[in-house]
Amino acid sequence: MSNRPFTEDNFEHIFKTYFGPLCNYVNSHIKDWEGSREIVQATFMKIWESKDSIEISTTEKSYLYSAVKNRMIDYIRANNRRGEVNDDLKLDEVDDQPEVVDSLLLRQEIMKSLDKLKPKMKKIFSLSKIEGLTYGEIASYLDISKRSVEDNVAKALVILREDLKKNELVFNI
Repeated sequence: MSNRPFTEDNFEHIFKTYFGPLCNYVNSHIKDWEGSREIVQATFMKIWESKDSIEISTTEKSYLYSAVKNRMIDYIRANNRRGEVNDDLKLDEVDDQPEVVDSLLLRQEIMKSLDKLKPKMKKIFSLSKIEGLTYGEIASYLDISKRSVEDNVAKALVILREDLKKNELVFNI
């Protein structure tokens, strides 16, 4: 894994490899194809402008998804401030959409439960389930065995299930 993975030689390959999947990732959250493309394009432009100074300690894939996620969050915040959220999630209609509220509450409770995991287990689980890395990528990145990754993810799932079962809010959703 290179500290400076974005060179002129490989940038086009990285762009072609990840542009589509990153657009799909963003669109799954904001439900706006044009906005999704803009977010991903802007992220790649920022990376290109900073390519000589960017140093990363993770995989290209993880770095790109994190960068796109951060830009997507900024986009959502900016649109929420202007009142330009998606048609399916207008601020004044949230109370009329219990599935949206339930989804947000569930996400919050899951994040609280994640904070109860041991740091290494939380990192492994997050890399797998949130960042979307494969067990092999995680093992390589953390310099541990693939089996250790599998065990940690399995244990984390058991712990999270048990913790969330105790939560009345989640149980009622």
